[in-house]
This record gives sequence, C-alpha cells and structure tokens, in this order.
Amino acid sequence: MILWIDIDDLLFHLLHHGRPSGIQRVVFEISAALRTLRSENVQFVRRGPDATHPHDFRTVNWAVVETLFRQIMAGDGKGTSGSAASLPPVTPSIDRIPSEKGLSTFLQAEGRTFAGLRPLPATLGQLALRAGQRKLSQRRNAGRSGQYMEDTKLADAARPGDVFLTLGAPWHHRNYIHTIRWMRDDLRMSYGLLMHDLVPVRCPEWCDRGIITTFRAWHRAVLPLADVIFANSKATAADVQSYLTELDIGTSITVQPIPLGTGFGLADMPVASAPLVTGPYVLFVSTIEARKNHALLFRVWRRLLEDLPEDQVPTLVFAGREGWLVSDLMQQLENTCWLNGKIRFIQNPTDAELRRLYADCSFTVFPSFFEGWGLPVTESLSMGRPCVASGTTSIPEAGGSLARYFNPHDTNDAYRLIRDTITNQPALGEWTKQVRSRFKPLPWTNSARAILAAFDSLIS
Repeated sequence: MILWIDIDDLLFHLLHHGRPSGIQRVVFEISAALRTLRSENVQFVRRGPDATHPHDFRTVNWAVVETLFRQIMAGDGKGTSGSAASLPPVTPSIDRIPSEKGLSTFLQAEGRTFAGLRPLPATLGQLALRAGQRKLSQRRNAGRSGQYMEDTKLADAARPGDVFLTLGAPWHHRNYIHTIRWMRDDLRMSYGLLMHDLVPVRCPEWCDRGIITTFRAWHRAVLPLADVIFANSKATAADVQSYLTELDIGTSITVQPIPLGTGFGLADMPVASAPLVTGPYVLFVSTIEARKNHALLFRVWRRLLEDLPEDQVPTLVFAGREGWLVSDLMQQLENTCWLNGKIRFIQNPTDAELRRLYADCSFTVFPSFFEGWGLPVTESLSMGRPCVASGTTSIPEAGGSLARYFNPHDTNDAYRLIRDTITNQPALGEWTKQVRSRFKPLPWTNSARAILAAFDSLIS
C-alpha cells in the first residue's frame, strides 16, 4: 500500500502567506511523522497546472517541501516590539507552475526570498536540482515496481489498493467530490480524511458566511465517500458522528479519534534573545477572532484594574494575528488605549519569539468557546506553563488534569479563577512545578501510527 497525501493547501499557504496557520502545521507534522514511519510508502501530491480539472494531481518531493517549511518557520521575523505586520502574499502561485517544471525545479528557478525571512540557502537549490533529477520512489511491494519522477501524474503512479488521505482543509475546491469519486471508482483507491472541527456547522455565528456555505456543501458531498474518517479529539469524533446521523449520510462509517502531537517543536527552537514584554504578564496565543473569546478577557482585565492596584495586575498579551468578526472588539481596545497598555498585541511572532513569550509569562489563558482540539493548551503545558482555559468541547481533553477550567460564557467564573491565579503566587508556583514534572509530551508519530493502523486494518 502506498499512502498518497494531498498537501496542496499546505503548499498554497506557504507560497501565498508565508507562515502557516494551525491546520497547516498539523498537516506538516503528521505528514512528516508518516514519512518517518513508512518512508517511501508515503508520498505526496498537489494539484497540477489545470487546477479546474479534478483528476490533475501531481507528485511532490517531500524533501523540498520540508526544507521550504522549516526555512519559513526559522525566518528572522520582524517587529518583535509588537508591531509586526502580516507577511504579504507571495506573488508566484503554485497553481501556475508549468507541468514540465516540478516544485523543486520551480523553487530553484525562483530563488525566492520571502518577506521578512532570510534568502533560501544555496543548499535548497542543490537539493531541489537533485530531487528533480532522481526518482521519487521505488515501489517494493510484491508485483509492483516502477520509478516515479516528481510531477508524475497520480493516475500514472497510483495502483488499486493505495490510499488517498486529506489532512488539511481543501473545502474551497468544489470539484473535490469528483476527485474522490475518480480515485475510488477508476483508480480503485481507498479514501480517508481528518476532521479538525465542525465550527461552521455547529457555531455559524462565529464564521464568515462564505465559509459556512462552502464548508457545509463540501462535507455533505465528501464525508459519505470516506472509507475512514479521523478526528483530532474524542469531542470532534462524537460531533462528526452525530452530524453523519443527522444528515443520514455515511452512517456506517466510524469516526476514529487520533491522538494529536504536542505543539510544533517549540522546545527545539532557539529562544529570542531579548524579552518581548517587560514586567509580569499572562499570555493568550491565538488568532483574534470571535470564537476565541478575547472579548471575555478584555472584560476580566478591566474588572481586575477596578478591583486591584494597577501594579498588581499583570499585562495581558495577545500573540497571533487579527482574524474576522472582531472589528468592534478592536475598536474598543483602541478606544481604551488597550486598557492603558495593560493589554498588548504581539502580531505574528516567530517560533523563537513565541518560545520566549512562553518562557517569560506567569501562566497562559485560553477562553475559546469551541475547539476541535486546543493546541495552545498542550503547547503551554509542554513549555512548563500552567493554563487557565475554557472547559468546553475538546479543551479538557487537551489540558487534562494539569489545566484549570472555567465557563467561557460566564465572566464571573472566569474572573474568579484568573484573579485567584494572579493573587495567589505560592499556589501558582506549586502548580507550575506540577506542570513541569507531570506533563508528558506526545510525539506526532503517535498520530501517524493511529492513522496507519486504521488503513492497515482496512486492507487486511
């Protein structure tokens, strides 16, 4: 069995936006872990130059993707004072790569320098050239052999019994259903996908209207075609299983939760040399959007400043980027001068900066209304920092017994827990010691093994 992973949306994000978001980082980590476990029996594809054709998928060399990803994540970054601007879209588009030029050759020819990052090293160009010249994989299964160069059409490389896996979020491709039907009916492949959450279905009030319509239509069409549906938590698995029953689609498919790895390798990153924030602070790592509930923390911090001496109230640091449906909140923050500086917004921190933010903070907060998993919670614990979090959906799965929880709809509940954590420093110190001694990071290979076990049982 060859496992073919669609990484088109990961590549699109890297080439258009630079630093990846949470879903893209999960795609990368699981893909890398699968490759580690099964080597060349795990291969990667993207959409070909005819993006409108549902059958045009081409092979991609993983070594080049991995080098590109790590180069972006190790970028210098700008604006560590808290005024960093979002990386602008990258002009060249992956869907315009000519078919005779593989991804590696394309990157070599471009010699691109991403905004705010170091130039791609010469070794990447050398790697790309070698990758484009050598075979992509050597089939070792009984009765199967062949050599597949990068940019080979999937139709020429795949065989009956292979598996196609969607780990990301290709919902904007309306013809994806035709892709999956072609793979199942013509190429005789099995199909699996990973569900991250059902936010646009369960909580449409927190989403853009276009996302809601696209998400619902895509999943109603594609979910029934899956041989295996994975979920990133037990809460998401139960949610998806209920959704299948409600719509009477794919009711015979079992939705299987898989363990998610801990964070994105921050512990292995260098630490930014200079502090980003002076004085005590509490950290909230997340895109600023309505679902993440930054507004609750604004109310809590305003009340803290009313009830406590100002010098006893730590700064609240938002680390991430501005998202959607938060224009009113951003205006309120501006009107209050970010609570006279008691709230700070550090935009798009690099991994080195993020590690420094975790290292210097007193504790973290995560008040989100709805999550598929809750990676910032496990990331905080992995960095040795206690987390005060929402007790809804999958978040208690992410934090377990080491995080402490409040009702995200109840400002009083959140205020009491956060104030107690701030004012009782000895208890916070003991909690921090517990986190550092008891938290056990989970490798991404655990996620990969669960996926492989499911597919192995499917074909056995």
